[in-house]
Amino acid sequence: MRIIAGTHRGRPLLPPADAGTTRPITDRVKENLFNRLQTLGVLGYGRVIDAFCGTGSMGLEALSRGAEHCTFVDRDRDAVDRLRRNLDTLRVPVDTRRVVHGGVLPPVWLTPVSPGSLALAFVDPPYAETQTDRPLDRFDPLLDALAGRLEAGGVVVLRTPAGVAARDRPTLDGPAAVTYGKMTLHFYQSPLPEK
Repeated sequence: MRIIAGTHRGRPLLPPADAGTTRPITDRVKENLFNRLQTLGVLGYGRVIDAFCGTGSMGLEALSRGAEHCTFVDRDRDAVDRLRRNLDTLRVPVDTRRVVHGGVLPPVWLTPVSPGSLALAFVDPPYAETQTDRPLDRFDPLLDALAGRLEAGGVVVLRTPAGVAARDRPTLDGPAAVTYGKMTLHFYQSPLPEK
């Protein structure tokens, strides 16, 4: 695992202890994801959330590419310990990061995040939590809470196993789905004001 672009380009990241606990995104998929975000105009500034962050690969990539701040959230103690070590190794300033060691659901940790303040949110729930008859029902409240905190044009990226269909959310455009092997990335965007 490594940072692939920006100020920390090429720097290695401490990976998860157990690949069964977290599933890092490959460099190729990460590059494609961030290229798409760039076309949507959401890189190089702003506040980011990395929910179900594991060791922090996505949020750290965003910080390397110019994000102002990232909130990382995960309940797995070992993953959070490794995330903190990655933050320290990269010397990410304390005022540009917030680490929440706790459950993503319910999203009470979003309380201090102001409406309209987020440029980008990554939501990467464990695949086991999406393997039900109605796989994304329990994540709708999180997506809706994030939608209320996105700036105009802000994006939520939801990662699921391939074949899991994400649904429309009432206040977001999308989802536009892109599948890479066994995973699908669903892109939701807060509508831009009409000109």
